[in-house]
Amino acid sequence: MRAGERVAIAVSGGADSVALLRVMLELRAELGIVLSVAHFHHGIRGATADADAAFVSELAEAHDLELYVDRGDARDYSRENKISLETAAREMRREFFAKLLQEKKIARIATAHTLDDQAETVLMKLLRGAGTRGVAGVFPEQRLTAGSVVRPLLEVHRAELRDYLRRLNQVWREDESNADLSFTRNRVRSRVLPVLRDEVNPGVDLALAHHAEVARCEEEYWNEQIARLLSLVSVPGSPARGGGRKQTSAASVSLDLQRFQQQPVAIRRRLLRAAGEHVGVQLGFDHVRAIEQLLGERSPQGARARVVELADGWRARLLFRELRLERTDTGTKQRDYRYAFKAPGEICVPELQTTICACISESNGTAANTAYNRAHSIQLGAFSELVLRNWRAGDRFQPALHTSEKRLKELLYPLHLTAEEKRVWPVVAAGDRIVWVRGIVAPELRTASGERLWIEERAE
Repeated sequence: MRAGERVAIAVSGGADSVALLRVMLELRAELGIVLSVAHFHHGIRGATADADAAFVSELAEAHDLELYVDRGDARDYSRENKISLETAAREMRREFFAKLLQEKKIARIATAHTLDDQAETVLMKLLRGAGTRGVAGVFPEQRLTAGSVVRPLLEVHRAELRDYLRRLNQVWREDESNADLSFTRNRVRSRVLPVLRDEVNPGVDLALAHHAEVARCEEEYWNEQIARLLSLVSVPGSPARGGGRKQTSAASVSLDLQRFQQQPVAIRRRLLRAAGEHVGVQLGFDHVRAIEQLLGERSPQGARARVVELADGWRARLLFRELRLERTDTGTKQRDYRYAFKAPGEICVPELQTTICACISESNGTAANTAYNRAHSIQLGAFSELVLRNWRAGDRFQPALHTSEKRLKELLYPLHLTAEEKRVWPVVAAGDRIVWVRGIVAPELRTASGERLWIEERAE
């Protein structure tokens, strides 16, 4: 922190953040900084969270500090983005910080992460199988486009901060969700780490924090080395007929196989992850291993191109002299689609070059398992309007002869779809419920008046 800088202290109302604020108040004259307070209301704990916000407001007013406040609904954010509530809350607060920095209201934000937080983070990362970058834990400073987030308490134990507040007679708010064992961090904090301290190493917190420091320094070194090596093994554009190379979109990167495979395994793996990050795709350990297997199966002549599907519409393609990471839909627009139609009726789907028809009949049908289907039929009720769209992550569907819904992702797996086919695969929904999926036998559908409804596809 430099003299004259405007620094916001992120204060939740808990002991750690209140202690950070009091420490910075003592140091601000010496540092020459201008302090303020930032508080984010996650909309999770109702009246208790409202009381936290009021406490922080009173604390800022008592010390004549400017207060920045924002709020959101972490539960809705979690559902919409298919992430945990913990991750949703963290991302929303991060967006709030970024907004303050971008608006130039402050130059830095200080958060109250402690040595205990660092130990918990590193242990969770280790247990999830993270590599060196993951176990580097929480960084003392995170540089953003418009400023930075700093964590000045990473070498201080949580208990020390509470003792400090008691000496000042400073009250704080206790977050009851810290006792909720449905959160992974709380289980690590209250169950796992106490056992490690009692039965393995009394100084396990410090040991994990030291491990993070070692990993962080190694990451800083390797980031510089890999950036230099990536520029040496990368080749621009893509091969052109008759020799030479042609320009391609930014959504791809090519690695020269000869230069790439001259590197040790550890460096090759880092190069693959760095190449992915260069074009915007995160490669996990399984992705890297799949690419390694692809390279291992390469014929001596290397004449046959092979492909490994990666995440989010990306693939690794093995060519004669190079390995390419590229999007499977390079040069095309996003193909999400959504069409509403009524039953009976039909809808033309230009994205699929097909027509979907919804037909109604008073007949009970003659297909096999009719009795079973009728017993487990879906009553559409008041839903006269149907929606045809491409499937999305998190969708669930109840096929015929099943008594419960299954994850659609799992149901599509046996169809062996390509990444492009999978991205645009059609479903029909009535309200929030999916009632038809291409290629999967649907249960019998019934209208509010008891008529049988079936959906069929007719290619154009």
